[in-house]
Amino acid sequence: MSRDAGSLLAAAPLSGLYLEAGQQLRRLQDQLAARDALIARLRARLDALEGHAAPSLVDALLEQVARFREQLRRQEGGAAEAQLRQEVERLTEQLAEKEKETQQLMSQPQQAREKELVLLRRSVLEKERAQAASHVLCRSLADETHQLRRTLAATAHMCQHLAKCLDEQHAQGDVGEKCLKEREHTDGDQAAVEKLQEENRLLKQKVTHVEDLNAKWQRYDASRDEYVRELHVQLRGLQAPQESELMRKEISRLNRQLEEKINDCAEVKQELAAARMARDSALERVQMLEQQLLAYKDDFASERADRERAQSRIQELEEKVTSLLYKASQRQDTQEEGPCWIHTRSRTAKYLETDVLELGAPGGWRPGPGSPQLESPAEDVCPSTAHRGQGKRPSCDRSKAINVNSTFFQVLRTGLMSVISTILFIHLTLSMPLKEELL
Repeated sequence: MSRDAGSLLAAAPLSGLYLEAGQQLRRLQDQLAARDALIARLRARLDALEGHAAPSLVDALLEQVARFREQLRRQEGGAAEAQLRQEVERLTEQLAEKEKETQQLMSQPQQAREKELVLLRRSVLEKERAQAASHVLCRSLADETHQLRRTLAATAHMCQHLAKCLDEQHAQGDVGEKCLKEREHTDGDQAAVEKLQEENRLLKQKVTHVEDLNAKWQRYDASRDEYVRELHVQLRGLQAPQESELMRKEISRLNRQLEEKINDCAEVKQELAAARMARDSALERVQMLEQQLLAYKDDFASERADRERAQSRIQELEEKVTSLLYKASQRQDTQEEGPCWIHTRSRTAKYLETDVLELGAPGGWRPGPGSPQLESPAEDVCPSTAHRGQGKRPSCDRSKAINVNSTFFQVLRTGLMSVISTILFIHLTLSMPLKEELL
């Protein structure tokens, strides 16, 4: 159809040239007729004026006129007329060919147009279907992007929660509450890390799916562009003004929609790049949190071992204090049994004081020979008791027993104070590294 239309367009200037050549030929024929008429008038006048002229002169004049007329024809219309005749013949042949082609085309023009219209309608329907498919695809991409955004927001919220929990753990000063809560936070952090890893795996799968959809959309976009270009080429060959105008409007509308879809795809690509960046930052944050969790686990294990050693040491000290108190209660019960126990009690008190001082002194300190010690109650015994026999009570036995008891309790109090100071020293020693780490 386009070839026939091109041949018709090429025949239009040829027909114009043919008409111009015909008009020029008619003008030349008119000029020749006017000159023939002028010659006839001149001959008539010549016959009227010179009736007695010789026939030979008239014939000579006629021959001369004929010769002049032939020369005039050759001069005016010789070469130009030949060229015009050749051009007219050639144009006539071409026009005849074009008329034949036109008649052949006019014999079935409606069928070709109907076929072309059917093809165009089919192409429009296919394009609408492709547009609907692309709309569905873009909607699915938008849904995927929204879901990725929500997942990333949840991940960021979880990371913020973990960071807040870690900051709260740093801010806590009580070691006991920190030890009890750490187990729960450790389990919760481990579950959160596992959850984040699962979410990251799902995010990777979704990103791969979105990339595949994007590649498919690009291929579909390229094929659609090729199809639109083919439609443009086909529509250029149409000669129906109204239908071509409608098709131009339809193509412009489809081009606008195509540009909108391309812009949407560009926005989706940007959102995908932002999602990838957010995913990378979330992965880095998770790795950093995992490293911090490992460091905190090591610190908590060492602190737990130190606390267990301190607790065992405290239990040992408590057992020793309990045994000393038990011994003190037994000796207090046997206080009133007689004077025969006075010297034994004094020696026991002295040994008890030595044990308590050794137990209470930090670092295993023992009193030296030059250190001040409690005086033995045996030095205060009345000298008359050395000469007295067994079974008799002197007058100062009760006062000496009271002095022994008071001395014993002073020694016991001193030992307990030493034990308490040792426990406080251990607690301060264990809490100093934690304070330095927190600072």
